[in-house]
Amino acid sequence: MNFNRIVFLLASLAVLSSPEASAQPYQPVSFKTVDGGVIEASFFKASKSKAVIFAHGAIFNKESWYFLAEEFQRKGVAALTIDFRGYGNSTGGSTSKKMYDILAAISYLKEQGFTDINVVGASMGGAAVLVALSNNSVPIRKAVLMAPAGGPAIESTATDKLFIVSKNEGMFDGVMAIYNASAEPKQIKIYPGNAHAQHLFKTDVRDDLIARIINFIGPAKP
Repeated sequence: MNFNRIVFLLASLAVLSSPEASAQPYQPVSFKTVDGGVIEASFFKASKSKAVIFAHGAIFNKESWYFLAEEFQRKGVAALTIDFRGYGNSTGGSTSKKMYDILAAISYLKEQGFTDINVVGASMGGAAVLVALSNNSVPIRKAVLMAPAGGPAIESTATDKLFIVSKNEGMFDGVMAIYNASAEPKQIKIYPGNAHAQHLFKTDVRDDLIARIINFIGPAKP
């Protein structure tokens, strides 16, 4: 092996082992809830003004949203994926108070200077989002509710809403009732089949669903 070849290989190894080459697309963060909990999350840095919070379903976790958080990051929108209390290393009081985890995530982003805050919640996470938004003063610009597992209708006209549900899933009637009772602006997308919430990403509507969520949230302002 000649000298130039050795130099090339050593330089390549240096690049591959550098912090920049192995850096994760997110940074671990944590913040407190009003009832004494500590929520761990992953923050995908991008825009300094627009961000989206991801709230997972009961059998998922913050990592289940990484693929979509990275899509937003590439488009210039920051993302925060959270582990609810009792998931990962997140801790808190009553497991029925997950709306505090959503409110803590919103407060964290506000403290970072974000003024355009949006949220995507699925199933259990969607229900937590609905309860959190029952206070009309919560500053959420747009909310995506993927088959929320219960919760109140959204009365605020300041939050634009996108409901997503499968036609033949068990929560269809409940989701429709919440949607019908929620204030405008709102829209709903009904997919065929019976896949529930985040399970829709495992079906052939995955690409349409990803594009629909990204387009609804929209880009960061220049």
